[in-house]
Amino acid sequence: MKRIIVIVLILILVAGGGAGALIMLGIVPNPFAPAQKEMSASEKAAAEADKKKFQPPLSNYVLIKFNDDLIIPVIINGQVKKRVYLTGRVMARGPDAKAAIEAKMGRFQNEVIGDLLPFFQDYFLTHEIVDLQLLKDKLVFHAKKVYGDDAKDVLLTNVFEQPGAR
Repeated sequence: MKRIIVIVLILILVAGGGAGALIMLGIVPNPFAPAQKEMSASEKAAAEADKKKFQPPLSNYVLIKFNDDLIIPVIINGQVKKRVYLTGRVMARGPDAKAAIEAKMGRFQNEVIGDLLPFFQDYFLTHEIVDLQLLKDKLVFHAKKVYGDDAKDVLLTNVFEQPGAR
């Protein structure tokens, strides 16, 4: 009797698995999810209007990526204690300022590294992690200094620290 019960249970499991597979493959229609009816013309028009309604606004700003990731070593007592990696973009005033910003990107990155290298040596003596707002303010200051009114803002896309030396 026990053998018959076990065999019947196994057959039920196999049949259920087979039926589930047939439903998932689309061979047998799903009895638990009724078929969707055709949308009327007014419903299609409403769906199209919803798609157009929520488009993000277009911006006249152009984003120019830094040429390379900025890697700033933090040197304390003659040893590299950590490295700070920066990735970002300079927001140009408009499409006409893009070429000017791309041409001076190397100068901008040199200014930033030249300022942050000594700054981080003192900063990390009293702090554990980078203050992102302070870092952004420094980048915006250097962007305004190098590019003038062509640079609107600087966007930080990635900032992280690597402890110790390689």
